[in-house]
Amino acid sequence: MKSGNPDVVVIGSGAGGGVSAKVLAEAGLKVLLLEKGPNNYIGLDNPDGITGNHMGNDELKFYVRNFVDMDRRIEPRTFRTSAGDDAVVTKVNTLATTVGGGTIHYDGNSPRCTQRDFRIKSIYGALEGTMMDDWPISYDELEPYYDRAEKAVGIQGQALINPYEEPRANPYPMKPGYQKYHSLLLADTATKLGYHPYPTPIALNSVAYGGRPACANCGFCGSHGCAINAKGSTAVTVVRDALLTGNCELRANCFVYKLNANANGTAIESVEYIDPNGQKVTQAAGAFILAGNPIESARLCLLSATNAFPQGLGNSSGLVGKNIMFHSVYSVFGLYAQRVHNYRGRVGTLGMDDLNKPPQPGDPNPPFGGGVVEFGAQLHPIGEALFVPLAGKLHKNLMRYSPFRDHMADITFIAEDPPVPTNMIDLDPTVKDVYGFPVSRITYKQHPNDQLVAQTSIPKLKQIHRETGAYFILAVPLAITNGGVPDTKHILGTLRMGNDPTTSVTDPYGRFHDLSNLYNSDGGVFVTSTGFNPTLTIQALAWRQAERIAG
Repeated sequence: MKSGNPDVVVIGSGAGGGVSAKVLAEAGLKVLLLEKGPNNYIGLDNPDGITGNHMGNDELKFYVRNFVDMDRRIEPRTFRTSAGDDAVVTKVNTLATTVGGGTIHYDGNSPRCTQRDFRIKSIYGALEGTMMDDWPISYDELEPYYDRAEKAVGIQGQALINPYEEPRANPYPMKPGYQKYHSLLLADTATKLGYHPYPTPIALNSVAYGGRPACANCGFCGSHGCAINAKGSTAVTVVRDALLTGNCELRANCFVYKLNANANGTAIESVEYIDPNGQKVTQAAGAFILAGNPIESARLCLLSATNAFPQGLGNSSGLVGKNIMFHSVYSVFGLYAQRVHNYRGRVGTLGMDDLNKPPQPGDPNPPFGGGVVEFGAQLHPIGEALFVPLAGKLHKNLMRYSPFRDHMADITFIAEDPPVPTNMIDLDPTVKDVYGFPVSRITYKQHPNDQLVAQTSIPKLKQIHRETGAYFILAVPLAITNGGVPDTKHILGTLRMGNDPTTSVTDPYGRFHDLSNLYNSDGGVFVTSTGFNPTLTIQALAWRQAERIAG
């Protein structure tokens, strides 16, 4: 597609945008996929196979030099904990800016949500200070789309072993690969304590799949792009599928900064973006999908405010940007006398849902806020060196002994973060990005329920380390660092879905209540954060939405 206006413009090529492009293009619609960041793949649209990429096992490139992240020196965010505080310029989460989006650097964990996750309010009731609500869809409605997404990106896993999983129509596309040593150690102890570990569903090839090789277990999964394309990033799976149809055009290095609505504000007529040459371009289309991330998608709606719509487009509810959620993530570290090799293999190969189950006969009133537990970690030499910032011989000896990279095991607890309306993004009144536009200002403070969840759950995870033989155990809240700034990589809410236009921004298909042809297909539509990693659910929702548009 090189001439004429497309049927659909998709803004962002990550988890949701990539799936949207594939489904729409395969349905015969003409799709223009706009990505703010670069395309780091050579031959992404080559029918004979991708010929190369710019990834690699380089800590400096990914950890320090913002290879896939927005560079906060030129595209900052600002942060404060309450509306009365002054905001400070800082990094608030990783906002991947590249073809493939956050699926480039994610660790690939791709669990499905459960019935419980979609019926939180019915199960637990209201939670003071929040907009807790049930989702307007059920697991049964989403199950066929989970299945399609798993096949498209390639998920390894094992069905019928997790007692808390929901029914599924088909097995996972691939069986689990090699198990990580320290995941096995922790899972063995957890089983003895009465828990139910199972192989983590993960978007990494355990065998050759989709024209891509099996994972080499190099250990550079989380926070890195895959050098051999064994990770099921949307770039090398669904975006490539879309391009191969001939119905999708990818334009990288294009920053969309405005949505143009018709005179009465009921539909979007075009978008405006800055192309790789710095030129401003106006692009018309029949429909538009926001798929950057919940921060940037909400920011675009706010940047598109006019005199007729001063609160931003699609914001008659006043909820655009509200109820941002990040998950409450805790790492419970254990140091061991034996070598546990956390740097080898996938980030984590086993986990459990025992802290994320609905009320049980013996525990009828658990606190809201459970979550999935992952047995796994990855740490490499530069990362370890930051843990032992000692000069001279002591530093060298510690690095040789490797107390963290080779002797540390991690249990990660991804707990729910409730939707709090005062947790939000808006436009900073003074700070602008390199393009001259106001940046996102994030206002966020953890709900008191988060501490209750930690108090009831963390001791159970410490016990697993203790029974496994750890000589030192430490729980660290990764979600809150540097004065309360979230750093979980999971960003949800801001454009929540619902049936009532006064209490939601989009309908159950992610279409804006106020605008007939504007959709959101990233994590912005989440009503609650759920107790699971969000990527597969974003992809399933995007698939369901795209079929609706195409049909």
